[in-house]
Amino acid sequence: MFEFGDLLFRPVEKEDLKILHKWENDFELIMYSRSNPMNFVNMAQLEKQYEEWVKDEKQLHFIVELVDSKVAIGIALIRRGEWGNVKSADIGTYIGEKKYQGKGLGRQITVALLEMSFNQLNAERCEAWSVEYNHRAHKALETCGFRKAGVVRQAAFVNGRKWDGFHFDILRDEYFSVRMKLLKQTLGKRMNKYIEKHCTIESN
Repeated sequence: MFEFGDLLFRPVEKEDLKILHKWENDFELIMYSRSNPMNFVNMAQLEKQYEEWVKDEKQLHFIVELVDSKVAIGIALIRRGEWGNVKSADIGTYIGEKKYQGKGLGRQITVALLEMSFNQLNAERCEAWSVEYNHRAHKALETCGFRKAGVVRQAAFVNGRKWDGFHFDILRDEYFSVRMKLLKQTLGKRMNKYIEKHCTIESN
């Protein structure tokens, strides 16, 4: 498990499928997180998906909990890859419990995923994708140092029209140039404890 400020990242267990079933069938939530809100799933489909996650060592799926209350608030993903001998990490997340949205936790999750990708998994670059209308996600990514690297035109059809897909990325050196600032902003008083436990790589 990986603790980061107010959040705990733990593996998805079979017992979590009940809450995932609730989140994955929320039209608005999936519209913003995956731009495919009609892709409803039943429990049998989730169980099959879970078995595939267990077998795939290149994908890390997390339930995100609040450290103090142990309440599950969302999910996060790191998909490891390599192209041209360069290690990369594709990240994704959503906050499933809506009362915790808009409180800065999405940004904290994103920084935690960057920490895992660069400081633990030795990635050279990190990527994320978002649909054109998800302005909240764009802001969270950009405030964490991501840059918009490209546009996939008319990549999604939602609510009667086509939308572009946005590709964001950040390089290892770019992240470490803003790392300490991001850790201070997202961890606050818990920063020193985190650094003592996890920061084996010196910042630039």
